[in-house]
Amino acid sequence: MDKNYALVIRRPGDIALEERPMPVPGPGEVLIQVRYVALCGSDGKLYAGTYTAPHHYPIILGHEWIGQVLACGRGVDDLETGDYVTGDCSLYCGKCPACALNRNHCEVIEKRGITVDGGCANYITVKRRHIYKCPCGEADCKPFVLTEPTAVTANGILKRVPNSFLNRVERAAILGAGGIGLLSMLSLSEFPIREIVMVDMAENKLEMVKRFGLDNVTTCNSTDALEGSFDLVVEAAGATPTLQACSRIAAPAGHIVLLGHQHEANVDFGEIVKKSLTIHASNGSTGGFIKAMQIIEGHPDLISMLITDTIPLRAAADYIAQGKHLVNNIKVVIDMMA
Repeated sequence: MDKNYALVIRRPGDIALEERPMPVPGPGEVLIQVRYVALCGSDGKLYAGTYTAPHHYPIILGHEWIGQVLACGRGVDDLETGDYVTGDCSLYCGKCPACALNRNHCEVIEKRGITVDGGCANYITVKRRHIYKCPCGEADCKPFVLTEPTAVTANGILKRVPNSFLNRVERAAILGAGGIGLLSMLSLSEFPIREIVMVDMAENKLEMVKRFGLDNVTTCNSTDALEGSFDLVVEAAGATPTLQACSRIAAPAGHIVLLGHQHEANVDFGEIVKKSLTIHASNGSTGGFIKAMQIIEGHPDLISMLITDTIPLRAAADYIAQGKHLVNNIKVVIDMMA
């Protein structure tokens, strides 16, 4: 094997490539050679020192990844060398009462790349229970690096809003056309929704929406410019103004899905009650991976469009330090073999 290099945020504002020991899979673990890692907004916040949820330094970043199985520890007999796999960000125990309800809220939860070391290393070991086999090979594995963020939308929308309601939706609004917003749009593509309106202030993001070429999707640059009401509203921006707009633009008896990370905000609950709105809040991707891989398998070309830049691992520290990941990008992917 080659040396094992990892992209490490040592402290806010300090990121570097470091050599780490070659991991060895223990019982119930899998040794993986990581092929691609996608950057998330939380990675940028960890680097900037603005991440507000529990986290740890130094940390190997990366909770969106895909790699190839190299070896399996004792007790792992359902994966083979060469299989392509991805895995959970939420590292749950699978035993506590909270796990029985929602494994993203495990009582002893750890978050890969946030509270414990992540996937941005050439070689990692992962517990079998946190691994999902991807339906791909080397030639078509790259889109599956976005399985985890796609699972955020699948878990937040498709597992919470009843199918019976989604099949009746005439109009949907998605507030925020970044990665999660665009993946929310694709997650809704299997339903007969007459119109999906993507809302964002950033023109480059709205241009990306248009390049997708979906007949039932339109764009708007402000919630104030929206006309009419919406049966389904997805908040994917994580901003107070868009959160506050949700109940205003929702139709009576409509559903609202909150995917964006929020701080405290004043919300008009009088309007929520008067309209008999249903609000679904979701945090985490575990529970959505199988559906996410089906979405990617059905739309590989569209998923690939979200990857607006690919950089070699050797250049990743400088790229992030110079803030290039923040400039006109939807998803930046690190090629771990370059």
